[in-house]
Parts: sequence; structure tokens; C-alpha cells
Amino acid sequence: MQIVIISFPDMLVSLEEAKVALGESGTDRDDLIEGLILAAQAELDGPKGWVGISVAQQGVEVTFDSFDDPCIRLPGGPIIGDVVITYIDSAGDAVALDAADYIVQPDGSVGLVSGGAWPTLADQAGTVTAAYTVGMVEGENAQRIALMKTAIKLHVRMTLDGVDPAISRRAIESLVRSLWVPVM
Repeated sequence: MQIVIISFPDMLVSLEEAKVALGESGTDRDDLIEGLILAAQAELDGPKGWVGISVAQQGVEVTFDSFDDPCIRLPGGPIIGDVVITYIDSAGDAVALDAADYIVQPDGSVGLVSGGAWPTLADQAGTVTAAYTVGMVEGENAQRIALMKTAIKLHVRMTLDGVDPAISRRAIESLVRSLWVPVM
């Protein structure tokens, strides 16, 4: 499985929010702080982040070698919007799978409708691609978004303070434990 971010997310924590949390008032470390925010968000959030979910909204494209029976699992949810699945058929043509032929479950698994069958694929790697958007919508997820933002600020603080990475990770894990989704 290969995961590609096709539309990068906005920063969850602004430079101004981070500076307030850090007690910074000058501008001499702005570039450093902004870079640390981006690095922390990339490490924690999204389909490639170790927390296992996406808080910031972003477009994702995942490539599989085959359809797993009975379903395929799309990483990095929650999934918002439509999932578009394409595949390379046995003739070598790219084909869009009809959305009426599959069901996307809240956990990110994609299964066939009753009585359906996965199409025959070309005999090559990377024949199935799913494109979708992940992330959380403000309002209903305010607490979860706030937790991720706090974890990012803590990550930046601990990095600036030179805290041992193992200690830093344990502290951040305890903060985001309720967000964490095990990778299957």
C-alpha cells in the first residue's frame, strides 16, 4: 500500500497560537517555530501520522496491489466526502469502479454491496487506487481538534527545550491516547 497526500492540510496551530503557548514575543525564532509546527503536525496527524487519524482536512490517494476479500481498508480517517476507486482491468485499461457497487463504512473499510464481486485486475502491482478526503469538521469534533492542537504545541515546546524524544513521545501519547487508532 502506498499513501500519497494529494492536497496538503492547513496548519492546525498558527504561529501566533504557538508563540503564545511558548511565551515568545519576538520574531527572531518565527521561522524555526513555524517549521517545528509543520514537522509536529506531519509526525502526529494524517494518514502517515503515528496517532492514526486525520484531524486536519487533506486529500489522500492510496494505491493497493489488489482488492482484499471481503474489503479494503482506507487509512487515515475519518473519511469525509466521496471515495473514488479506480483500477486497472485485465486489458490494461484504467476504469472507475461504480460507486453503487461498494459501501464505505465509518471505520474506513470498503466492501462490496450484497451479491457484488470485485473486478478482475491486471497482473501488476498498484492496480487499485482510492482517492478521498480525510479530516475532522469543526463543531462536532471541537474537543478532538483541541487535543491534537495541544499535542502539536507540546511537541514544539519539548523540541525547543531539547527533551529526550522518547520522553517527549510518551508525554504526547498520553495526551492523544483518546484519538489514537491502531493501524490494521
